[in-house]
Amino acid sequence: MNETLKVLLIVAILFGIVGFFALQPKTPEKITDDSVKSDSEKNDSAKSGDYVDIPSIGMSEAYENYTKTFKTYKSSFGFSFKYPPHLAITVTPDMPDSNWIVLESLSSTKENKSAIIISIGLNDEEMTPEEWLLGPTSGFKHSEKYFKTKIDEQDAVYTGGGMWTVVNTPDNKYRLSIADLTTGNGNILFSEMGIVIESLTFN
Repeated sequence: MNETLKVLLIVAILFGIVGFFALQPKTPEKITDDSVKSDSEKNDSAKSGDYVDIPSIGMSEAYENYTKTFKTYKSSFGFSFKYPPHLAITVTPDMPDSNWIVLESLSSTKENKSAIIISIGLNDEEMTPEEWLLGPTSGFKHSEKYFKTKIDEQDAVYTGGGMWTVVNTPDNKYRLSIADLTTGNGNILFSEMGIVIESLTFN
């Protein structure tokens, strides 16, 4: 597959992300941590636009051992994050208005993909993450709930239990949109998304 077809395929998948969350919200069955359940209950009782921390993936002893295997990705846009070794990173830096970082499970197939996409867009409108999410170009359905939070002291918003998160770089020059990119019968990378979000820092 040539590069043009790859880019077109990624664009098509990206446009399907918002519709996927609106039509098929899922909560992975493997998440059993009490802190995650507690945060989910807060989301159920909170009003859209309230400040609610993103559900945490917990800090059990097994998890702490797991963190020792994590890799670190450093972006030239001034941020970094950790990710588990069963994810592979593909960077698409040649788009005219945005750059994409795709973290895909090594067990993904063409038909059943498990992936996370970080879209880095120029914030030339000088919008806050909330303003952009509620604006006409994000694709967010206003019938769905969203919540405010902080990521490394930066204002952020999220939907779907943290599976779509938007945050600006500290200089407000760039906007990061971090979303689930699962297709077919792929497994949603809930824990992996939590690892990326919880470790996201701005340099």
